[in-house]
Amino acid sequence: MVAVIAVIVILMTAGVSLMNGTGAQSRKASTDLLTGMIEQARTSAISSRAIVVLAVAEPGDLPISDDKCRVGIFKLEKGWPESFGGSLDNAVLMARWKTLETGVVLLGGEVDGVENPLDVGKEVTINYGTAAKPLSVKAHAIAFNPRGGLQFPTGSTPIVMRVAEGTYRNGAPVAYTRGGSESKGVTESRLKIGRVTARPYSIDG
Repeated sequence: MVAVIAVIVILMTAGVSLMNGTGAQSRKASTDLLTGMIEQARTSAISSRAIVVLAVAEPGDLPISDDKCRVGIFKLEKGWPESFGGSLDNAVLMARWKTLETGVVLLGGEVDGVENPLDVGKEVTINYGTAAKPLSVKAHAIAFNPRGGLQFPTGSTPIVMRVAEGTYRNGAPVAYTRGGSESKGVTESRLKIGRVTARPYSIDG
């Protein structure tokens, strides 16, 4: 009996460790993907001398029936609108949407007072596609100007993005908490993006 209990404990411990490792690996892979796409959008803006937008589409934003977050890069053919009312027209999708790993979410919420472009109410509408097949998506967005700085969100301070282990429920991100307690915080990686030189860097040490 003692031997059986010992084997069960070992298997349970191994299973928990494996699950934690998988979650951390997925979060790291998604953080690396997001970092690469931010840098790609920034360098594309510089090389094309155009406004380039990084769009974050949460479940329900695109006509795809799954619970995964996707990131896309758009170039604005006619530049940034003089009077911005929350809609970006004449956008061109530069590459296929990239999907974050299963078990990973992008969270809203400031970090030490630094603005997060994924906060509720900060979505923009991006109109793209062709005249014969117009497409539109309402998503969170970060825009880069031809000098490699931030065009949007507006302001004078950096912005932050949070990549956490979690899931989407009814289109909203729900982060996993340590030990099931919110007071212990969530397992996440945080990226800060500068205002003048909009390069992402980790703020988690």
